[in-house]
Amino acid sequence: MEVNYFTFYDISIALFWLIVLLLISNSRKTKIENIEARKYYFLNVLFKFFFSIGFAVIYLIYYGGGDTTAYWDGALTLNNLFMKSPSMYIEHLFSEPTQSLFSAHFDSDTGYPPGWIYREPAAWFICKLASIISFFTFKSYFAGTLFFAFLSAMASWRIFELILKLNTHKTGVAAWCLLFIPSVSFWCTGVSKDTVVFICILNILYYVFDIMVVGNKISLKNILILFICIYLIYQVRTFILAGIALPLFMSFGARITKRYERNFFAKLFFRSLILFGGFFLFIQFFASNFAESMVNEAQVVQQDFIQNETYTGKRYEITNTDASPQGLLRAVPESIFYGVYRPFIWESLTPTLILNGLESLLLMILLLRFVFNKNLFVKIRMTRKEEILVFAFIFSLFIAFMAGFTSILFGVLVRIRAPLLPFFFLVLTTRFVSNKDKIEMKED
Repeated sequence: MEVNYFTFYDISIALFWLIVLLLISNSRKTKIENIEARKYYFLNVLFKFFFSIGFAVIYLIYYGGGDTTAYWDGALTLNNLFMKSPSMYIEHLFSEPTQSLFSAHFDSDTGYPPGWIYREPAAWFICKLASIISFFTFKSYFAGTLFFAFLSAMASWRIFELILKLNTHKTGVAAWCLLFIPSVSFWCTGVSKDTVVFICILNILYYVFDIMVVGNKISLKNILILFICIYLIYQVRTFILAGIALPLFMSFGARITKRYERNFFAKLFFRSLILFGGFFLFIQFFASNFAESMVNEAQVVQQDFIQNETYTGKRYEITNTDASPQGLLRAVPESIFYGVYRPFIWESLTPTLILNGLESLLLMILLLRFVFNKNLFVKIRMTRKEEILVFAFIFSLFIAFMAGFTSILFGVLVRIRAPLLPFFFLVLTTRFVSNKDKIEMKED
């Protein structure tokens, strides 16, 4: 179905919701007790709005459309289906996409969803989510984009607050790592799979750590949000769940070890158990059918992008593409490096990749500063002792491997790897801790 996204009606609704969401943000900002952190709240929302609109405009004008508009087109057909028959809409909302449902529910009055979106269950699931938002935005694509951006801003803020509670970084550094990475705000704020996955990752991490580390009480609301986020990731990119589960296991292993810091033998036992247990799980993971199925799923994601003409462009090659357990292990170093550091600056001279190229250059500089520093071992000990940094490091490596090994296209790589960037920046900036923390680590 042909849709004009730049009508006066569409823009007016978007401006209305922009004002409403900014008023909500300003109201929430005044309730933040941490004065130093408070100044970043509104800026975070504006930053996400700016890049989400930029994402939408670039894909509409420069590329003439893409998966983001296809998701919204599918959402509008579902919106129309609800007006035709609410029962049909509910049935479609909770059913897998099939040809029989397609023929029975959609017609010239509702419009027909994009075929390549409907045939891919994960992509069609995004249309279902977007259709719910489309009711509130009165079908305005730009207003829907602002909704997704606002949810992304709120999820980012929760992790920012978590980092401040754990006191692993200075406030300004934490804000830069978690709130103001341009490419993350570009790829993970619009109407897309990447936005849904990013929001869910951050919410899962926040609520798990809020209960297990910060020590807040378990509430029905928090449990419900956790299950919803897990369900959404399962529907959209299942392999991300393994990328969350393994780092959480290792991070809470680090938490157990911290309890026995004064008992040398107990500390040695638990560290050895975690180290060898993690290594065993690492080997078993690559030898499992689950790993093979995840690689296959990631390759389906890759094909999903490749089939969309928007994402034709520069490619890269992995030396070893063997998906056997031995082949996956051999591909780990190269895949992780590509997943974190490519495209290089000279490979990213396009509107959608230039930010990634600049950030890759910055990541290389930070890595060199991290390694070639007199406090290297202090920083390593800092990372090892902090549950959130253990999670950040292992999660970054896992997502980097999956992105680097399966993407092939730079346009796919930068989207899949976007969620790891805030966490990898956190790891590389662990030197920015308080003097009190440094003294405590040196005395250990």
